[in-house]
Amino acid sequence: MSSALTQYRDAFVQAIAAALGQSPAEVDPQVKPAADPAHGDFSFATFALAKALKKAPHAIAAETAKGIALPGLEVKATGSYVNARILAMPFTQQVLDGVRKAGPSYGEGTTGASHTVVIDYSSPNIAKPIAFHHIRSTAIGHAIANLYRSQGWKVEGINYLGDWGKQFGLVAVGFAEYGDPAKANDVGHLVEVYVKASKRAEAEPAFDEKARDFFRRMEAGDAAALATWQQFRQTSLQDFQKVYGRLGIAFEHYEGESRYQGKMDAVIDEITKTVGTRLSDGALIVDMPYAEGEPPVLLKKNDGSTLYATRDLAAAIDRYERFKFTRSLYVVAADQSLHFRQFFAVLAKMGKPWADKLTHVAFGRVKGMSTRRGNLEMLSGVLDEAHARAAEVVQANIAEGRIETTDADALAEQIGVGAVIFGDLKNRRVTDYEFDWEQVLKFEGHTGPYLQYAHARACNIIRKGEGVPASFDAALLTLPEEQALVREVARFPLVTFEAAEANEPSIVSRYLLDLAAAFSRWYTMGNQQREARVLIEDNVPLRAARLALTDTVRVTLHNGLHLLGVATPERM
Repeated sequence: MSSALTQYRDAFVQAIAAALGQSPAEVDPQVKPAADPAHGDFSFATFALAKALKKAPHAIAAETAKGIALPGLEVKATGSYVNARILAMPFTQQVLDGVRKAGPSYGEGTTGASHTVVIDYSSPNIAKPIAFHHIRSTAIGHAIANLYRSQGWKVEGINYLGDWGKQFGLVAVGFAEYGDPAKANDVGHLVEVYVKASKRAEAEPAFDEKARDFFRRMEAGDAAALATWQQFRQTSLQDFQKVYGRLGIAFEHYEGESRYQGKMDAVIDEITKTVGTRLSDGALIVDMPYAEGEPPVLLKKNDGSTLYATRDLAAAIDRYERFKFTRSLYVVAADQSLHFRQFFAVLAKMGKPWADKLTHVAFGRVKGMSTRRGNLEMLSGVLDEAHARAAEVVQANIAEGRIETTDADALAEQIGVGAVIFGDLKNRRVTDYEFDWEQVLKFEGHTGPYLQYAHARACNIIRKGEGVPASFDAALLTLPEEQALVREVARFPLVTFEAAEANEPSIVSRYLLDLAAAFSRWYTMGNQQREARVLIEDNVPLRAARLALTDTVRVTLHNGLHLLGVATPERM
């Protein structure tokens, strides 16, 4: 997480520690961003030292500040605080040179080097299309995977498919009744079959029993049943991969609950020996304390078939054996919090020393989806509609001369898909949010198109300026808006680290909106003040410095949007 900003902060921490006779580790947590930018960039409060030093906090602050002199920092006491302000130079030159040298790797860190994280995300059900509500697990999980990679972690992204259970029995017996063999490779047809079969199973116990029997045949290893299941599974995978391709997502592993068929008995035996099991109404449950009204952890139903809790336990053990992970994340809706709490507790009671390395990365619901063409459940339908709506906007802007592009359709796809992804990731993951077509596709406000446009604007300025000169004098960037923008750019490595540690992509989203707003304030000044123009005509050295600053914004917007899985058009 090394950056120009952290280097100055580290120097301030070490100077405070030396002045007080403490270790940097003791001082570091007490150094915060200054509450008021007028007081500087960093601040150290002295209240906690008053009792030990038997002095008033303001006296401690004055005495401490007096003994500190650091290159590039102005340190002084303000009341009970020791504040530090980073001087414009050489900081500005360091930031601009550092960002432009790092390029696509700006914002990356090394804190995850030699560590592995397993991330379980998206996880749709076989024999169904990817539903729109899967956008949350898919977009959040993909962004988290990118964030961990940016910090040097080895990422094992797993799409843990719901590819086992009675629903396959329903699809199979339903297909025998309602299916068209010529459409066996059409996932939409499988959905139609499943819906009909589900309704019939609810009304006819005998038909429901046929579906259960088919699943029992699957669990028993019946070759014909497994061949039918494998065909439906492959059809779904091919459909899924089209959607993931549009979202720019590639998983390290496609695995499913079926991977653990035949492996559950060993896990149940281990649970029986370590935690204990017992029968409850004919079902096998984990014998551990439960809160009043809390459902138990079921390992087997009364007909002997296994449940997803059993498969999750087997999967967790298998993943640790394969990957020796430092962290294992489950990007799953908050609705499943009880399941994960119990599941983790069982592993801990089994004596697994790595049980505390598992984390449920919970998220809230998305509400309010509707489309012009129906397909309410299908993510592919939502992406199609996003493309169509974006295409209307693109064509209108082309006609009015506000957008330049050689491929309007490709641009519409980038804008439409990016709008849906960012529309999700701008929200804190634990909150519910309302999906609104008008809002997500706006070119102003807190939207993906707004950020894409800011990136394209930076690219356009650089094109008009005929590129960034190899050398420039950053000391010429003296406007308050320029210095504010430099500090925003400098924050990016800290933001990526914080977002990865918190498993919270919205931290990056909010930062990018702040950066784009600061960039907009700066370059639009030139509309009113000729001397504030980025491409100032009569001052070549200042023009070069401003082009360099614009380039650092371009790099940072590009890298940040890439982490979120949002495309970065260079022309809009």
